[in-house]
Amino acid sequence: MERNLNLVAFDCGNSSIRTILCRFDGERVKSELVLQEPNEILELEGYYYWDMPQIFEILKRGLSLAAKRVDKIDSIGICTWGIDFQLLDENGEFVERSLCYRNTIGEEQMSRQPEEEQKEMFYRTGILCDKINTVYMLRGMKEHMPSVLKRGKKILLVPDILVYLFTGILMNEPSELSTSQMLNVKEMTISKEQCSYAGVSPEIFSEIGVHGKLVGNIRKEVLKEAGISYDIPVVCVPSHDTACAVMAIPSKDEKYLFVSSGTWALIGAQCPSPIITEKVLNSKLTNEAGAFGRTNLLRNSAGMFIVQRLKAEYESMKQRRISWNDFTALAGTYKGEPPTFDVNDNRLFNPVSMTEEIYSLLHPESANPEDYDWTEILAAAYASLGDSYAQVLRMVQECTKEVYKEVYVVGGGSRNSFINQRCADKIKMPVVTCDMECSSVGNAAVQIAYFHPEYSYERLREIIADSLQVKTYYPNK
Repeated sequence: MERNLNLVAFDCGNSSIRTILCRFDGERVKSELVLQEPNEILELEGYYYWDMPQIFEILKRGLSLAAKRVDKIDSIGICTWGIDFQLLDENGEFVERSLCYRNTIGEEQMSRQPEEEQKEMFYRTGILCDKINTVYMLRGMKEHMPSVLKRGKKILLVPDILVYLFTGILMNEPSELSTSQMLNVKEMTISKEQCSYAGVSPEIFSEIGVHGKLVGNIRKEVLKEAGISYDIPVVCVPSHDTACAVMAIPSKDEKYLFVSSGTWALIGAQCPSPIITEKVLNSKLTNEAGAFGRTNLLRNSAGMFIVQRLKAEYESMKQRRISWNDFTALAGTYKGEPPTFDVNDNRLFNPVSMTEEIYSLLHPESANPEDYDWTEILAAAYASLGDSYAQVLRMVQECTKEVYKEVYVVGGGSRNSFINQRCADKIKMPVVTCDMECSSVGNAAVQIAYFHPEYSYERLREIIADSLQVKTYYPNK
């Protein structure tokens, strides 16, 4: 019997910050939620920011609470959303808050860029040009915040920021770094051309981390604050939450289709290496670095952000709270085939009223945007999301030229039975959903590799498959 391990997986998303305690008994991982706090965007002087000091405080509180549940925490790993970053000056101090990707300064830059240049950037990096990519945000800062950019000597993406706050060590983790579009994912090196476009030096990046290896120990003062008297290693895990979630998919085949369904829906397939072709470009797919050198060929599509906003607006309008189960059930009461809309329409990116924008997409000729039926709005939203999953998955199959037997859905959105069934019906194959601790189990599995370097990738996947519960949705005939 292997020695039991107590592993803390920090899972920071756009909507919540979660501390998960994962216990490994030598055969499987069992996870328990220790702390969950909301994550909110700050709006200051016309820009959107993340409150990184507050996020760090929540993680420290989660660490302290996790330590009270076990004799010893053996290690921690951190995963978050992608793209966003913070700059440090020559003294290692942050020069500005962390800008949120929902700012428009990146969109301004991309809109001015010729299509031919965007194609060159795709072929150079393997990453699809997107208005929210770090490269465009940096170029936007050059125009809107030149003094901030000039003072920046190092760049850390969100999980790298948190690793730095815990350890004092500068590192750029590869899966997260690939979301920046500053990395050549084929060679796994920083692109000088991308740096030149963004207006920064390649020296702004630090050493690229290696999955399953030690980054460093948590700083003594952080441990003391958390009431912990022993050293805790910080392990380099796939810190883009999509990469962690894909790592934890319990498929017995290394090649599989997936939907990582959270605020965004990351829809794609795991591949042994990047696929950088015209067909991939035309399909608007991107090659993000995955766990242990794999590649996740995917599209970053609209996800549960739409539904989260609808729920908040419904509760505000009705002046009462509603559970997710009851909210989803409302969609099931709609009679007939739901109307659909493009979930990636720019009007849905960050609207004042998600409900009114969706209604206007469904009924463009209507003179009264407040005369809507909630069951229609919800059924349309769920059906449209399920359709978008299936549509992208078909494109992925064409680009990889592989035959797949099933689709795996992970993340918080995996609990939405309406979307899962709709996707299964449209893609004509089973949809297998995993419980929502999937990204944390993937995080923990890579931490296990630190303690057991003799474990093969296949052995780690066996542990994952034994640890997760699944539910299958079969297509209706």
